[in-house]
Amino acid sequence: MTRVTICIPVRNGDNYLEQALASIAMQTCPADRVLVSDNASTDRTADILEAWKQRLPLEVIRQPALVSMVENFNGLLDRVEDPFYMVLSHDDYLNAPDAISSARAVLEANSDVSAVYCDLAYVGEKRRRLATRRFHRTGRFDADEAGRQSIFKTRNMFGIPLLVRRSALGPHRYDPAFRYGPDLDLSWRISRLQPAWHIPRALIANRYHAGNSTWGWLGGAADEYLRLASKHGMRISPVLRAQIRLRCWSVGQQRRLFGAYERLVSRLG
Repeated sequence: MTRVTICIPVRNGDNYLEQALASIAMQTCPADRVLVSDNASTDRTADILEAWKQRLPLEVIRQPALVSMVENFNGLLDRVEDPFYMVLSHDDYLNAPDAISSARAVLEANSDVSAVYCDLAYVGEKRRRLATRRFHRTGRFDADEAGRQSIFKTRNMFGIPLLVRRSALGPHRYDPAFRYGPDLDLSWRISRLQPAWHIPRALIANRYHAGNSTWGWLGGAADEYLRLASKHGMRISPVLRAQIRLRCWSVGQQRRLFGAYERLVSRLG
């Protein structure tokens, strides 16, 4: 089987990190390498990682001083050597034991596919499912069209990559010019010249909680979407520009309401 690396960037992750690691350990086809970049954590993150070294093929990079989120993510990508890889946020987790094996099978059977995506389970602080995001597609999809739809809808229409082909990544990295949308930008660039693949199952649990860094960047989302459009060669009319700003405001309000719902569910559950 083709080797797989799972990358985990973390900063003060002692509240959720073990759940991410446990979801990797339960995979039916285990990862060959689990690469963690600890971004100068000041909590129990280092202790947790040390305890898990006996259960996973774990390699830990400890940043001696705090670096930006994008720098931490890119440092991991620079160290990927295996043909397939995944970036798993420390507060998310794999939602099924066959998540990695399902994605690996797709990439092994389809040499032109750049990356595999899936539906998402939205969960709260205590892992209670809040909703399921379904993308209503299966198999191959046009990644360039997904990128354009992301601009029109002001939502990431790729989702979270379940597994990426390293040769498709090439020299591409997360762009530090973006704070709210570097993942969307990178997904678009990786797959622009190759098809991507979607598995219509919620194989990744995406956690909503008060510490989500993207909440603080909602105010700049519209400007980022406009810059993403320009970077990827889209022409934006004055009417579409106004629509993007309105949709970003609307999506921001929806996210804030969803955040309030998550906090209520967490208190009750």
